[in-house]
Amino acid sequence: MVARVALALLAAGATALVAPLSTARRPTTLAATATAEVPVKTADGADAGSATLSLKITKGEKDMYVVHRKYVLERRNARAGTASTKTRAEVRGGGRKPFKQKGGGRARQGSIRTPLKVGGGVSFGPKPKDWANKKMNKKEAELAIGIAIQNKAARTTVVESLAGKFAAPPKTSAVVGLLEGLGLDAAAKTVVVYDDEDVVFEKAAANLPNCELRLQDEITVSDMLWADQVLFTKPALDWVNKQYGE
Repeated sequence: MVARVALALLAAGATALVAPLSTARRPTTLAATATAEVPVKTADGADAGSATLSLKITKGEKDMYVVHRKYVLERRNARAGTASTKTRAEVRGGGRKPFKQKGGGRARQGSIRTPLKVGGGVSFGPKPKDWANKKMNKKEAELAIGIAIQNKAARTTVVESLAGKFAAPPKTSAVVGLLEGLGLDAAAKTVVVYDDEDVVFEKAAANLPNCELRLQDEITVSDMLWADQVLFTKPALDWVNKQYGE
């Protein structure tokens, strides 16, 4: 009997000494890089070689999840949140009972500002609200922008520089000529990413309904999802590679 108890104790001790099974660590999402070659052209439309677009993406097919989170954040932040309606307590008037409770043969009413009447309050209407309350880590936001830009690589063109290419007064035809000279469709939805402010260029492009200008540090996921074609200046592309790449 004593021997059996001793063996049982030894078995229990051996079981306690066995190391627990290790659990698999959750893989990080920042573990991959995508590379693409994009054409580079001069402002006159001549070929000037190619440039590399190399940005971070996720592994494990989580690209769309990250991009969707950033897109929702941008759309929420864009909402003014100023829509407002008045309840029956806030509408002016209606303090007197319109007619007596009984004897009239009509449905009882306590106020002419009931939501059931024209000119009355609104039931469950909107009130001013701050929609910009969705949080996102800075690295995750940068990752989403990089993924959105990388997905437009097949529709991306790079121009060497736009500095000094537009002389006053601003002419919309000059921007149209630039886009067509680069082999782009001036009527298509276009995002132009440039590196330095140019007042003449910005005014010249203001009349193009489908052309959006963005400085290199103002790119959003919404811009990339909206665009049919993207035009980068070479300095802006270099900045994007440095900011959103490895």
